[in-house]
Amino acid sequence: MRWDRLFADLEGVAADAHAEERDALAEDLRDEQWASLSWTDLLGGPDVRLDVAGLGEVGGRVVGVGDVLLVEDAGRRLVVLPEAVTAVVGTDGRAAPAAATTRTRRQLARALRDAGAPVRVVRRDGRAVEGTIVAAGADFVQVAAGDRRVSLPWAWIAALVER
Repeated sequence: MRWDRLFADLEGVAADAHAEERDALAEDLRDEQWASLSWTDLLGGPDVRLDVAGLGEVGGRVVGVGDVLLVEDAGRRLVVLPEAVTAVVGTDGRAAPAAATTRTRRQLARALRDAGAPVRVVRRDGRAVEGTIVAAGADFVQVAAGDRRVSLPWAWIAALVER
């Protein structure tokens, strides 16, 4: 009878040790997976919320990630600069990542210029310039706003919002 208890105790200790080791390995694996993610990998899913400097919280579907983030929300299209994103809200990282885009901010600005689309260029301090893009330089966008032209450095732009 004593031998039965001894073997039962040893089996219990072995099972507990195995469970602890399995849990530690699972936690290490989770940590490795999180360590390999970029914040832009969290942008998949139908309703992502981005907190953007100067613009506040915007949401919708991120349809492209790269030099810029392309966001569509209720028919409105936004070109958000990743440097202006201060937080990603409401995603736990389990959604499939958003599609990559190879178009650069200059290419998108030129496309908006060529389309003659009116835009609202939102700066990171919250101020905005409305008009049409007339030029996209190496590090700036020039907007015709009424009878004046305003050149805005990319470093201070939070988003281009198609009107």
